[in-house]
Amino acid sequence: MNTTQQGSVCLSDSEMDAFEALLASDVVPDDCMSLEMLDGYLAAVIVAPMPLKTVEWLPSVWSESEVDMRGAGVQKVLSLVLRYHDELVETLGDPEGWAPFFYGGDEEADGTRLGDEWMTGFELGLSLWPEDWADDLDGHDAATFEGLIERAMAPWADDDMAEADDDTRIEWLTATAAAVRAMRHLRDACGLPPVPHAMVVPGAPVGA
Repeated sequence: MNTTQQGSVCLSDSEMDAFEALLASDVVPDDCMSLEMLDGYLAAVIVAPMPLKTVEWLPSVWSESEVDMRGAGVQKVLSLVLRYHDELVETLGDPEGWAPFFYGGDEEADGTRLGDEWMTGFELGLSLWPEDWADDLDGHDAATFEGLIERAMAPWADDDMAEADDDTRIEWLTATAAAVRAMRHLRDACGLPPVPHAMVVPGAPVGA
C-alpha cells in the first residue's frame, strides 16, 4: 500500500476521538469493546499466521444482542472499526506507526488496571486462531511464533501482577508490543498470505 492508500485508511486525531466516544456511547451495546480492548483484539487478529476474514473477527467486537444495523450511528462505528483494522494492518510492525492504545488504571482497588483490557482483547483475538494455524509453517517458524506468544503473555503472568503500578504495567505492555511487532515481521518473513483489508482499498487484498 502506498502513502496515499495508507492515508485513506488511517484515522485522523478527530476521527479517533469520535471513534473512542462512539464505542462508549448508547449507539452500541453495553458490552461493546472499548478502544483499548479493540486495539489488543485486532493486534492478535492481524498477526494470525492464517489470515482471518472479517466475518470471523467482526462479530466479537460487540455482543449478539439485537442492534439495528441500519442506524447511522451503528454504520459509522462499523466503518471506523474496519478502518482501524486496516490502519493496524499497515502500521502494526512499525514502532513509529503503532503502539498499544491504553487507558490509565482505575484508582479503585477492585477497578480495571492499566493494560488489563488490552490483554483481554489480545487473548480473545488469539482464541480465534484456528487449531491448525501452524500447518503451513515449518517446525522452526511455528516454534518461533509460539515463543513470541509466550513473550507477549509472560509479563502478565507475574506473581505480583495485582500489586504492579502503572509504570510497571507500561513496561509490560511495551514488551508485549515488541513481541507483537516481531510476530508481524515473522509472518512476512515466512511468506504467509497477506493480511486482508476489511475495507475496499485499491491494490490491497480484501477479506470477506
